[in-house]
Amino acid sequence: MSISKSILARPGFLAGLCLCLLALSGCNEEIEVHTRSMDRTYLVVEAMLTDCADDTQRVLLTESVDYFEEETPPVVSGARVTVSDGADSWLFTETPAGSGCYVGPEGLCGVPGVTYKLSIDAVVGGSAGHYEAVSKMEQPGFRVDAVDYMYAGNATMKLDSLWTIAVWGEDKPGADYYYISAQLNDAVFPIELSLAMDDKYFDGQKVICFPITTLYQTSAMYEQYGEVGKYLETGDVFTLNVYSVPEEYFQFYMGFVSSSVGSSIPMMQSQPANCPTNVTGGDAVGFFLACPVSSASVTIEDPLRPYYKKLFGGFR
Repeated sequence: MSISKSILARPGFLAGLCLCLLALSGCNEEIEVHTRSMDRTYLVVEAMLTDCADDTQRVLLTESVDYFEEETPPVVSGARVTVSDGADSWLFTETPAGSGCYVGPEGLCGVPGVTYKLSIDAVVGGSAGHYEAVSKMEQPGFRVDAVDYMYAGNATMKLDSLWTIAVWGEDKPGADYYYISAQLNDAVFPIELSLAMDDKYFDGQKVICFPITTLYQTSAMYEQYGEVGKYLETGDVFTLNVYSVPEEYFQFYMGFVSSSVGSSIPMMQSQPANCPTNVTGGDAVGFFLACPVSSASVTIEDPLRPYYKKLFGGFR
């Protein structure tokens, strides 16, 4: 899976998901967020390079909007975007034209341990600029062996569309950080419906039926996010993606989560003043992330099944 345009959706952040994220992250540090009115236009970069050749590698470029304004961010079109590893360089093509979405060559993927540089030449706010970001791809940290679902709804509590997702796998020893996203059929969950965490509770351990996240599918979610918010049906395929990321990205993500709770503005467009970024060269926010990914999928058989089948029948 790679970053998709759905990341630019306006977040309707769920309080329950936020509480789950904060609990799983093991982060005890209070994050103080300072917002600012954008007195100038920033380049907003959303870029991910994975180690999976089947992934479509994308770079999304938009312009910032004021923190307190609700508006669709303008795309940055006509930019020159390349990724290099010091020996080879790959040109990303804007696809489709005028979209602000730049796609790498088919089959392009990164290699753990290698450092990659993203270079962008773009006109932002009427001025031409050159921007760069460097990211070293981490070694794979968590291996996902399987994933399963369990219906956790309760009509009397008005939670008739709630599922929990559990994961089986193994974590390598040492402090690691993960960005966890998902996909329902062909629809990719946006960043505000994903989470980041460390491995404090399972460092170097095998993981069996670890409750990694929840799905709260409602009509309101469907209206805002499309297919990722649909009610689960027989035949749907749910995929969990676990990305091994550096601590720098973990802090970046936590900063954005803290600034976006209860907000209806686009998550990536209005950066808090103290949120980290690895993009240099001018007024820019966002992040370029090179990271390995481990994934597993499960096909929905009975959406109302109130238990994890893999606990009883093993992996299938």
